Amino acid sequence: MIAFSGIPFFYKAHIAMMIAFLAIPALVFAIRKRKIDRYFVIYVVVLICIQLGQTLKFYDLPIATYIGMHVRVMFAYLTIKAVGRKTVDYYIDIMVFSVLASLVFYLSSYIGPVERFMEGTIAPLFENPLIKESNYKVWPNIILYTFNSQGEGLVLLKRNSGPFWEPGAFSGFLIVALLFSIIKTGKLHTRKNRILMLGVITTFSTSGLVVVVGLIIFYLLINKNSTLRYIMIPLVVVTGLIAFFSLNFLGNKIIQKMSYSSATYNTRFKSAEIDFYDFLKHPLIGMGRSEDTRFQGEKEARTIHRNNGVTNHLVMYGGIAFILYFYLMYLGFRRMCIAYEVDKRMAFFAIVTIFLIGFSQVYFIKVFFIALTLFPVLYNDDTNSIENHVSTN
Repeated sequence: MIAFSGIPFFYKAHIAMMIAFLAIPALVFAIRKRKIDRYFVIYVVVLICIQLGQTLKFYDLPIATYIGMHVRVMFAYLTIKAVGRKTVDYYIDIMVFSVLASLVFYLSSYIGPVERFMEGTIAPLFENPLIKESNYKVWPNIILYTFNSQGEGLVLLKRNSGPFWEPGAFSGFLIVALLFSIIKTGKLHTRKNRILMLGVITTFSTSGLVVVVGLIIFYLLINKNSTLRYIMIPLVVVTGLIAFFSLNFLGNKIIQKMSYSSATYNTRFKSAEIDFYDFLKHPLIGMGRSEDTRFQGEKEARTIHRNNGVTNHLVMYGGIAFILYFYLMYLGFRRMCIAYEVDKRMAFFAIVTIFLIGFSQVYFIKVFFIALTLFPVLYNDDTNSIENHVSTN
C-alpha cells in the first residue's frame, strides 16, 4: 500500500501492475475470512455517483481514470481489512525502517563518486518498464532510496527523499507515522518517534519541519504534565523562531512560496489561487481527474502543474465530496483516539496536520491516504478501548 502511494518504481507504473499486486491483499482477505463492510459498499456507491455526475456534467467518460480510482480504493480497503488494526503498527515500523535504510544512502551521497556510481550504475538496474510517460521526471531510484537531493536555500546540505519521489513527500509520510505513534502510545518521547523526527529533519522540508514543531507544541498543550508544558513550549517556540530567521531554507523559502506572481505556477499559494477560481466554476460536482475536464484541454506542463493537494482535491471532486472525504478521515482518527484512550482533540489536530502536509503535496488520490478515509471500519466499536476489543476476540 505504501509502495503504490509514493515509491516511484510502483506508483508511477501502469495501473496493470497495481491490479496484479491486488491479488495479495485479496488472497489474505479471503484466507482470513473477512467480511465486506456496509461502510465500504456505501463508500463505493458514493464514488460511482460522483463519477456518474461528472460524466453527465462534462459529457466525458475517462474510463481508465475511473477504473484506476476504484482499483486504488479496493487496494486500500482489502489491505487494511486483511491486516486489521496492526496496519498502524506495520506502517510505523515500515517508516522507521525507511528512515534507517535511507540514512545509509543519504550519508553516502555526500561522497561524490559513490553517489554517481549509485545513480549511474546501480539505479538503472531498478528501472521499471511499466512506468508511464508523464510531465514529471522520474529520479534515479533503487526502491529503498530515490536520488533526488536537490533543495532551495541549501548550499552544502543535501535532502533525503527516502524511498519516495521527493524529500517533501517523504516528510509527509513520516509525519503521519508520527501521528499514529503518538495516538497509539500517548507519548512523544519514544525511540521510534525520535527516528521519525530525525527522518523529517534530513528531508529539510519547510512544511515538514513547521508541522513537526506544531505537532510538538500541540502535544505539550494537551499534556497533563503542566511543568513540562510551561518549560518546553517557550523553548520550542524560541528555537523555531531562531531557525525561521536564520536558515534560508525556512524563512526565505516560506516567503518565496507565498508569491502569487503569475510566473510562479509551482508555488503552493499560486496553485491554491488558481484552484480557487477553478473551484468556483463547478463547486458542487468538481471538475474530475481527467485532464480534458480538470484543465479544460490544456496540455502545457507548466500551466497545468499543481502542487497544492488540498485545493487540487477540492477542485477535482467538489465541495460536498471534499468535506465528506476529510470527515471520514477525521472519524477514523477520532475512533483511534477513543480505542487507544488518547485525548480526542488529537483527532482534530491530526486532520489539521493532514491539511498542512497536503498543502504542498498532491497526496489525496494516493492509496494510503484513501485508506485513511476507510479507517473507521477498523475502529467501528469506538465506545470500547483497544484492550476491551482484544479481550473479546
